[in-house]
Amino acid sequence: MLYLLNLGCRSLAASELQLKAVNKCITRGDFMKLSITGGKFFEINADTTIYETLKANGMFLVSPCGGKGTCGKCQVKITSGGAHVKAYGKLTPEEREAGITLACQTSANSDIQIEIPEHSKLVLGGKIAISIFKDTAAYLKSYGTNIDPLAKRVSLVLPLPSIQDNIGDLQRLTHSLNDIAVPDMGITTVGITNTGITNMRFSHEFVSTLMETLREGGFNVTLSYSKTNNSVFDAISVYPTARPNGRYGLAIDIGTTTVVVYLVDLVSGTVIDIGSTYNSQTKFGDDVITRIVHATEGGGLADLRNTVVGDINTIVDVFKVKHTITSREVEAAVISGNTTMSHIFWGLNPASIREDPYIPTVNYYPLWHGSDARLAINPQAAVYTSPSVASYVGGDIVTGILASKMHLSPGIALFMDIGTNAEVAIGNDEWIMTAACSAGPCFEGGGIRFGMRATQGAIESMAIDPITLTPSVSVIGGGVPAGICGSGMIDAIVEFYKHGIINQKGVFNPAKTPLIREGVDGLEFLIYKADNPQRDIVLTTVDMENLIRAKAAIFAGVSLLLREAGLTLDVLEKVYVAGGFGNSLNVEKAVMFGMIPDLPQEKYVFLGNTSIIGAYLALMSDELRKELETIASRMTYIELSVVGGYMDEYMSAMFIPHTDLSKFPSAVAVLGL
Repeated sequence: MLYLLNLGCRSLAASELQLKAVNKCITRGDFMKLSITGGKFFEINADTTIYETLKANGMFLVSPCGGKGTCGKCQVKITSGGAHVKAYGKLTPEEREAGITLACQTSANSDIQIEIPEHSKLVLGGKIAISIFKDTAAYLKSYGTNIDPLAKRVSLVLPLPSIQDNIGDLQRLTHSLNDIAVPDMGITTVGITNTGITNMRFSHEFVSTLMETLREGGFNVTLSYSKTNNSVFDAISVYPTARPNGRYGLAIDIGTTTVVVYLVDLVSGTVIDIGSTYNSQTKFGDDVITRIVHATEGGGLADLRNTVVGDINTIVDVFKVKHTITSREVEAAVISGNTTMSHIFWGLNPASIREDPYIPTVNYYPLWHGSDARLAINPQAAVYTSPSVASYVGGDIVTGILASKMHLSPGIALFMDIGTNAEVAIGNDEWIMTAACSAGPCFEGGGIRFGMRATQGAIESMAIDPITLTPSVSVIGGGVPAGICGSGMIDAIVEFYKHGIINQKGVFNPAKTPLIREGVDGLEFLIYKADNPQRDIVLTTVDMENLIRAKAAIFAGVSLLLREAGLTLDVLEKVYVAGGFGNSLNVEKAVMFGMIPDLPQEKYVFLGNTSIIGAYLALMSDELRKELETIASRMTYIELSVVGGYMDEYMSAMFIPHTDLSKFPSAVAVLGL
């Protein structure tokens, strides 16, 4: 993809006098012309960066730092022309030599042509978000519940004011709410009676525009509102019935490493669009503990909050431009995240989460508003947060269990959410035990040199020819790979081990193949040879160490929780695996790696991102929001650091597949161990 930036100074300077004139033209803030290959033209300002120019015209780059030059993600390649670069950030000398620059730190000083790599583009859609729940509205119906979204609407025909009927506009609206018939709304609760809606609260912002709206609509209006609890309601917006607004909501998964957002039609339940990006908090630390330290000891709570809210708003802004909707039309949102992420999103001090006895400020969150959340949506929008269980088992696991339906079955099941913070749960429709262990961000691309999420351009699977030892790869969306996601990494390690390229500890054998070479991080294996050597895709020694540590943490957590529940693997009827790369995960190879229990493949159900699906379900159903809270109240949290034995389990799992091979009989058979 090529973009041509023409900054409008018709001819370049041939003399010092002309150069001064050109500099004046460039810096004074005149609007110039942006030419894009394909014939599109936009006006731009010469003072803006390439990043700002593209964003203003609906072309969005990955920029977790919000365009501050610190994350190094908004990379573009200058193929011709001159540019002024304010800073190069984390770019290597080799990247700079190849013409790579940061769009947020670069402006043009002549006609300039750039190429935008795939890995720099903000992702809309992608397997990481869609998972197996391709028809979300149908999945909602499978719970036997009707669409009853967080933001509701009712049409009202108010009596016209007169000299004889001279009550105020707000009271006129309130009386009409009290008098409406509501059986067809499908809602039975305190505060909504057979004769109307009572106990409606109205904010100052809502009332401030009421006079104009009522008269514009001839007192025939539609009111959107939310139910705060069983007896109190909050008004969101009012608009003329003859001029209908769209009805939209957001389901938001705030992961430690990634952020995913659904744009949802609140009438039909249809997911209109999906956006995902890296959580820009990663520049403050890869895991929740380092971010808590930054928030509390480093005074960085506001920074952490601003960055993740900025990530979400960047995606929301894309939605609004792409689908021509206004902030006012987005009337509800549901937040799903681990306990630390949810606290930081709301600006709550997370210090007590990491201090004995590890008690969060909030388990069950009040229903707050869009303005409180600082989201780029209706300021009165209802924002619901999934309840958490404990400091290290948050709302993302509660929504995940809701999405899996394991809480509805009498059979005992295991739920595994494989992400930066790996959480596991065991139980059925009567009880659920849960625990957490820190796996790190590697399966989501963090800490892996060419790691990326399971989106277009990611290597999702890999095999090695047993004779030549050359790899063959499968890429999401086809084409040239941009990196490798979690399922591809697992495939690679197992293939390496199977063919003697690494040993049981994950150490490379350089004598095995010339594809093992010396790199900046020690030995590395060349998975894909690119035209540009800087984009060769490799797995390094450091990558291998990170991946083995992560899988060991996950398996140790499962083993210890089973032990605490007094259960053995044979009692498990289902194993639900959640995580962004679950769609592409090969069960046999994940077992051979030693990451998941050695059970028959038919017991495994790979669900993908259950946190976002659970948030969607909560957005669209009052009944399922109540069910979320019931699930959270039934879950018993086990603190692994207290029960003891975790480190022993962890160290035993630091081998491929494990030091105790009796735990992995199928792997022993396949690998010939």
